[in-house]
Amino acid sequence: MPAFDLAERTATLRRFDVVGMHSETSSGFVQHVALLNTDDREVKCADTVRVIHMGPPLETDKQLSADVAGRIPLTNDEINGINTWIAKVEDEYQAVNAGKLKQYVINPPWKDIRDENTGVRRYRRYSCAGFVLDAHLRVNVSLLMIDKEALPEVPRKTLEAAYPNVFRNPDLLNRFGLQGNGPWRVVLAGYVLHALDRRSDEIRAEPYLAQGGDELF
Repeated sequence: MPAFDLAERTATLRRFDVVGMHSETSSGFVQHVALLNTDDREVKCADTVRVIHMGPPLETDKQLSADVAGRIPLTNDEINGINTWIAKVEDEYQAVNAGKLKQYVINPPWKDIRDENTGVRRYRRYSCAGFVLDAHLRVNVSLLMIDKEALPEVPRKTLEAAYPNVFRNPDLLNRFGLQGNGPWRVVLAGYVLHALDRRSDEIRAEPYLAQGGDELF
């Protein structure tokens, strides 16, 4: 199933399909993505659905309004594998008492935090898009090329539309990996929908190469 705007059609969505939310101020701009947390749910534009997402914090039963959606069909084993991984992420956050700011990063889309003394990985920080991408990687589905050189440059104005609250606080910009004045090569939520807007065999064969303008869907 290619990705699509729910304003154009209703769809029966399944567990761990990707749902996206448009910005209220920038037409067509995908501001957030999440994993559906229900089975065989008929959804139309602006319906409230249960999701698992990196808000922050990580929330496994959040109600959000869906505007766009996409999927790669997952097997039962793959669904179980993602479930197991989500439980592990929760356990890691609880073990280190990681609050919402410690769970979150924008650039890169995920970042491992290691023990300062031993170097042992303790937990992983995510953006909303990074969380969705890593969920699929856990079952060997690489949706998007995230190497810096593969990502388009994103100007400050575009990122301000994605993260308006962050750009009001310079300390958060640094904490979340947005040093300097840009442009930055950042994974945006809309890229995930474009990655899913392909045939299933294409998605499983190779990751998507994001293009400028893919923040819109």
